[in-house]
Amino acid sequence: MNRFHLSVLAVAACLSLSAWGADDPFPVRPVTIVNPNAPGGFVDIVARGLAASMQRQWRQPVLVVNRPGAASAVGTIAVANATPDGYTLLLQSPAFAAIPAIDEVFQRAPGYQLSQFVPLAQITADPAMLLVNPSLPVRTVKEFVALAKARPADFLVSSSGTYGTTHLPIAILEQAAGIKLRHVPYTGGAPAIAAVVGGHATAVASAPSVAMPQVKGGRVRAIAQWGGARIPAFPDVPTFRESGIDIEFTLWTALFAPAKTPPSTLKILQDAVRASAQDEEFRNAMARSLSTVAYMEGAEYAAAWQREVKRIQASVRFIGRTDE
Repeated sequence: MNRFHLSVLAVAACLSLSAWGADDPFPVRPVTIVNPNAPGGFVDIVARGLAASMQRQWRQPVLVVNRPGAASAVGTIAVANATPDGYTLLLQSPAFAAIPAIDEVFQRAPGYQLSQFVPLAQITADPAMLLVNPSLPVRTVKEFVALAKARPADFLVSSSGTYGTTHLPIAILEQAAGIKLRHVPYTGGAPAIAAVVGGHATAVASAPSVAMPQVKGGRVRAIAQWGGARIPAFPDVPTFRESGIDIEFTLWTALFAPAKTPPSTLKILQDAVRASAQDEEFRNAMARSLSTVAYMEGAEYAAAWQREVKRIQASVRFIGRTDE
């Protein structure tokens, strides 16, 4: 934990002991949602929409703080070490489940354990889209795979970070199609797609919300997407299953609190997230950004979360060490 984070926690602790009593209802001061990714990606879009909705409900400031680094590990570790009082939350994506498996692959002490968090709810879920630079002479998955096998050195794939949210679907594709692509990590989803637009990378997996302006502007070409059905905003983009490769990958967002957060506070948080998922302003904001509200909570989400952890960590082990 760095000096800045320690000072923030110290100030918060002093405030909680003086200005607010232990019996005051939650929340009585600003709540922070940490997005452990760079600004501009799909997690950021959801975080800001969620914060606005929760702020309207509570009439307390809800702040979004971006703390990117190490494929989202930096911000996640900060929340793992935060005071479990409900005032510091984590909005995460599939990369969240990957980090402990990465530490296992590299045989190092884990930066955090999933048991340090309480999953509150899944909020959105969208299929990743495979985008290529328009100069690449492919328009179908079959052509993409054939060219990748014939000219693997020419396929430079960007991502939001090694083992990150947009690297994992590429690994799933590689494993299923029997191809190997050259991978170059960037500092977030927006910089990764910008690399393809600029011709510095050949392809990228991207959230529909981030891809839309680039696809509509003709700066990238959408080849396929990892969903179970076609995306209404992209009706001409087939799923991988339609294209002959039986894979699926969802770019979800979910809200987590530090473990040991009081049950009464967790209930208030869960009620607020549920209300946000039903909030017309929030839903409209997500629709405008092509993020699909896919709310899940309770036992249903707990079961889905365990399945997702297993699938993501299997993908990490397939990627293996990247320093060899």
